[in-house]
Amino acid sequence: MFKLSAAARGVTILFAFACFVCVAQTPAFEAASVRPSTVANNDDVHLETSPGSLTIRGMSLKFCIGWAYDRPAFQVEGPAWLKDVGFDIVAKAGGQADEAQLRLMLRALLAERFGLTMHTETKEMQVYALKVAKGGPKFQQSNREGPPTHSRGAGGAMTVERGAMSELAEESSKAMNRPVIDATGLKGHYDYRINTLPYVEAATAANGAGGEHVGEMDATSILIAALQGELGLKLEARRDAVGVLVVDHAEKVPTAN
Repeated sequence: MFKLSAAARGVTILFAFACFVCVAQTPAFEAASVRPSTVANNDDVHLETSPGSLTIRGMSLKFCIGWAYDRPAFQVEGPAWLKDVGFDIVAKAGGQADEAQLRLMLRALLAERFGLTMHTETKEMQVYALKVAKGGPKFQQSNREGPPTHSRGAGGAMTVERGAMSELAEESSKAMNRPVIDATGLKGHYDYRINTLPYVEAATAANGAGGEHVGEMDATSILIAALQGELGLKLEARRDAVGVLVVDHAEKVPTAN
């Protein structure tokens, strides 16, 4: 008969206890309703959070997975239907819960109601590298104390205090719909302001007057121009390894409420 050494038994018991603690401490919603979406108008599709509450209307399961794991949709892979079928989710926690806790709760809810299982893979794909442009950055290292803060002003200008370049890369990734990797080499915390409105107006004028919508490629060009013009940073296209979530299994119809 195969026997574990005393040391191995100790490690096994410790690991089992750690797993029990992780499961026991995983936050979960106190009440939740999950249904195929009844939203008929795209204008009604939204996600809304408040302390201890999450409401999702008409969002695809792919979006829900991405939000739960704080990943953009292009870093979630699986069956095509994941992005084609919308769901309505209304969930309440037992008490106050911030957005980070709501994301953890949604992970548990998706596993429970959709039987969701996934794994992580590293894949090479097209990305952008965020770098310092010629002439250097047009912002200074912060001398403030405390956590990062973000605020929006008139015209959509965003002011950031004590922001990290990795956070700017992450936000740029969402706008570019492609991974953006921080390659600035700037490791501190910085104060900066970026206003895309002048670049939007320039793109609109170039496309002709009359309130025409700015296309996706123009939106990409706007951000590239704004980052360089406002912050002295540039985006360079390249291929790199990126971590993606791969859905192994998910049910199209959630279990009953």
